[in-house]
Amino acid sequence: MGPTVVAVGTLLLSQWWSGESGSLADDAQTALENQQFGRDADLFASAPTVDDVASVNTHRDGEPIYVPMIEIDLESTEEPDRAAAYRIAAAAVRAVRPALADVHIRHYDVLFSYGETSWTGPWMKEKRRIAVTPRLLERLDREPSFDAAALRSAIEDRDDGDDEIPPVAWGEPLADSYYYDTEDWSGGVTGMGF
Repeated sequence: MGPTVVAVGTLLLSQWWSGESGSLADDAQTALENQQFGRDADLFASAPTVDDVASVNTHRDGEPIYVPMIEIDLESTEEPDRAAAYRIAAAAVRAVRPALADVHIRHYDVLFSYGETSWTGPWMKEKRRIAVTPRLLERLDREPSFDAAALRSAIEDRDDGDDEIPPVAWGEPLADSYYYDTEDWSGGVTGMGF
């Protein structure tokens, strides 16, 4: 096998790997950039980003199932006020939903980073995660009385303590292998659509 074959194979693999997922992430990022966060925008160390829209499984219809990952880097060195975190999460997932309306979504991960950073010492940023199911996001969009506080209550009531099974109220971030493992992972059924 010559260098040309390897180069072409690598190019095709990279295009396949980032193809639709990369395009979805770009579309979701554009939608997120247009979102207004009101007073909560003052809490950001940098603008929120769509880190990726990871393909985590295959639906029965043969199409991919995705998990959008939204990164929120906060200025604070302390754990953020939970009400503010849920307002930010609610606004972020509502912003990206239209860009992902035509694909299967397992859940939306909103990843918060806060804490100290240092050039001379260890990386001290804390990371926490709120995972929102599509059904809860639908309620957020359709029910006027279902606001960020109601979203928080619903997620906290349904969080079973397993950070891999959404919804997740304020959990640990998942390992990259959750999002990028090529093995089939069903993710269980508990809590998936509630």
